[in-house]
Amino acid sequence: MPNFGTVRENEAAFDVAIAYITSGDIEYGRSILAALRDHICSTGEQKSVQWILPKVLEILEERQICRPIPPS
Repeated sequence: MPNFGTVRENEAAFDVAIAYITSGDIEYGRSILAALRDHICSTGEQKSVQWILPKVLEILEERQICRPIPPS
């Protein structure tokens, strides 16, 4: 798991997550993005909230896994 903190560290973590997703390790990439989202929301680091959080939320929304509903 990459380090989170400043906007630069958060941006690097975002890049690492995207690299995992594009290389096929979608679940691990999503877990990094979810942890990054939680970190940014908890710290309120302003530049990350403005520049990184919207991208994180967009990717998490796009990559949501829709599990089929089992038949009754």
